[in-house]
Amino acid sequence: MKFSQTQIYIMFFATAFLFGCASKPVGEAFAMQKSAVDTDKARVFIYKNEQLYGSAFSWLITEGENKLAIMSNNTYFVFDSSPKTLTLKADLRSTPTYIPTSPLGVVMDTIGATNAHETNSKIQLEDLHTFSASAGATYYFRLEFKHDVVSSPQPYLVAVDEEDALKEMQGTRFALL
Repeated sequence: MKFSQTQIYIMFFATAFLFGCASKPVGEAFAMQKSAVDTDKARVFIYKNEQLYGSAFSWLITEGENKLAIMSNNTYFVFDSSPKTLTLKADLRSTPTYIPTSPLGVVMDTIGATNAHETNSKIQLEDLHTFSASAGATYYFRLEFKHDVVSSPQPYLVAVDEEDALKEMQGTRFALL
């Protein structure tokens, strides 16, 4: 199969355009601050460390149906809630990397971008974690996922003590929507 130079340029620009559709929005870098939690609120931190495997996966995190953030590698999110039973949910977002090194690579990257767009256009929330949030308390969770060859990655939260969580969040950036 032979590609003309024009076809290669068109595929390259199509891939570059689609790459922007799957960006990972982030904000300010984490700064360790001991701010007091309102006595009538609970504070919840969720973070995701840098992992080579699964770096193309991001997760839309919600509290019930309320969208909070899109968590990707090396991000954190914090929110305050009234004391109640919180049900956190997650939806897989796909953000593949694109490295067009040949005409075939451009075609494969374009297919990957199209698949990511299809995945990201549907929201299928899965229960992530349910817990009872108490007034004045702070909770720390690390976002992880299980993955096997035949099924989509399954996210879950791991409760982490404050000291370890604050160390692990160093170098992370605030996750945005």
